[in-house]
Amino acid sequence: MSIYKVTIEGRTYEVTVEQVSKEETSNTSNQTVKQEQPVKTERAITQGTQVPAPLSGTILSVKVKTGDQVKKGSVLLTLEALKLENEIVAPVDGQVLEVVKEGQTVETGQSLAVIG
Repeated sequence: MSIYKVTIEGRTYEVTVEQVSKEETSNTSNQTVKQEQPVKTERAITQGTQVPAPLSGTILSVKVKTGDQVKKGSVLLTLEALKLENEIVAPVDGQVLEVVKEGQTVETGQSLAVIG
C-alpha cells in the first residue's frame, strides 16, 4: 500500500492506494462498478485564480464587483458559516473576473470569486 497526498481546489486529502494482482483484477472485471456523476458546474474557468469557499454558508455582503482591481489580502466578501462571519480575502493581486451575489448559499469548495 502507498499513501499519497492529493490537493484539489486548495484542499489536501490523504489517499491510500493498494496495488492489486492481475488475478484480483480479472475476478472483478465481471462486477458492475458504480461511477460517480461528475460535479455540475456553471461553466469552466480557464483563466484566473479561483477563490474557493472554505465552508458552506451564506454570502452576507460582497465588497467588490466584476472589473474591480484588488490587492492580495483585500476583503472580497463576508461569508456566514457556522454562525460566524468570515471575511474572504484576495489570494493574489488582480482584476475581479467573477464574484458571487449577496444572499447566495454556497458549498465548501465552490468558487466565490475569480481574480485574473
